[in-house]
Amino acid sequence: MVKPEMWTGRQTLASIEGAIAKLHGEEGQLDQALRSAVGDADRLRKERSEGLRELARIKLDEMTAGRLVGNLDAGERRAMQILDEYRLRMVAVTEQRAALLKEVASAEAERHTAAAAVEAALEAVETLRAQAETKVQTTPEWRTAKAQRDEADAVATEAEKKAAASEAELGAKKKPYDEDPLFAYLWQRRLGTAAYSAGNIARAVDRMVAEFIGFSDARPNYAALNEIPLRLREHAMAQRATVAELQAALADIEWRAMLELGVDAKEKVMAEARHKLAVVDDTVDKKQGVLRKLDETRKALVTGEGNPAYNEALETIAAADSKDDLAALYAEARRTPTTADEAIVRGLEAIDAKIATAEAEIAGLRRTAQELSSRRLEVEQVRDRFRTTGYDHPQATFDNNSAISDTLKDILEGVVRSGVLWDLLRKGYGSRPTRGGADLGSPGFPFPFPSAGGTDWRLLGWRLAGPV
Repeated sequence: MVKPEMWTGRQTLASIEGAIAKLHGEEGQLDQALRSAVGDADRLRKERSEGLRELARIKLDEMTAGRLVGNLDAGERRAMQILDEYRLRMVAVTEQRAALLKEVASAEAERHTAAAAVEAALEAVETLRAQAETKVQTTPEWRTAKAQRDEADAVATEAEKKAAASEAELGAKKKPYDEDPLFAYLWQRRLGTAAYSAGNIARAVDRMVAEFIGFSDARPNYAALNEIPLRLREHAMAQRATVAELQAALADIEWRAMLELGVDAKEKVMAEARHKLAVVDDTVDKKQGVLRKLDETRKALVTGEGNPAYNEALETIAAADSKDDLAALYAEARRTPTTADEAIVRGLEAIDAKIATAEAEIAGLRRTAQELSSRRLEVEQVRDRFRTTGYDHPQATFDNNSAISDTLKDILEGVVRSGVLWDLLRKGYGSRPTRGGADLGSPGFPFPFPSAGGTDWRLLGWRLAGPV
């Protein structure tokens, strides 16, 4: 059993997905704060425009005031049109995202339920396999088959050692022959065999060379050097094939013992659970893909990347403010202060300060949105890597769950980056042992177990690919 202080692969994945959900939630709260700040800035600009109109009516002649107010109205109308479109897009994306986040959360919860069902079905099959192993190993039939397999395995192992030793010695023994250019030439020409072919003159020369180096005596020795390792390897392969046959007979005995205990029904339940998980997996992947694209759209809107609408609105207002008539209005108000225009000017100055504060807040919120989005994306990449590496295998365990939990909290607070999390996952990974022999009744058990070296279980097929 998994130790209480350990997390399973499924529990660890759930904790990572929980952190991602929290980051999405923080982004949603940030969006609300940003919309509120943008609304405050817009309201202040409208108040400022009204103040400027009032000041123009007091300080400027009718023609100049009319021209100024016209410029202000045109700029404001264009700015409001741009900002309204921007707000509508923000609202639409926010609503779509909120609905999709609920769908993703629901699908992920369903996947965890389906994965738990696979774990439970696998546990039932493994328990039965262990019971079958204990029972079958007491039978004379199994013991005889096991002894025959072990004896054949010992013979095959010894034959493989001899073949390997002969192959290792072959290089040293062949060296004198291979380094003799005349011998190598005649061997390649196949002299002394039915495959030898040459003209009369070449034959005469080859015979002279062969007689000179004693080729007729050396050739059989060299041929034997090459032949012996081949024959030994063939013998070893034949012995190993015998082992495979005896192993198959032993596995058949074990499989019949499992069938007697009802393994077929339990394996059917496990197969159905795996198929259900495959369908839910596909649903989660698709919904997460849609959410990923929507997040990219939201990021562009919130941070201004690839979406200059908000900046365009500010530039439109600034262009209207930069008209010479507006400069003249301020100059006139300062030159001939009256009770009425003094109050308006003071009000405008206060509004300008508030607008500057609101704009600074909006800029800060945008920077925070950028940083938060980057953190969430990094954790999503860890989640995807976690699954493609096979760390969510039913037998996967993580013995440093406390450190993983603390690191996820630090990521949420922006203290550390996700690279630390991946290092912890790699260091904490382990797997619980199987119940019963790993090859018990093989190849009858259709479920891949963890293997050394960080094997990618997804490719091995523990998690079926796609809907079934």
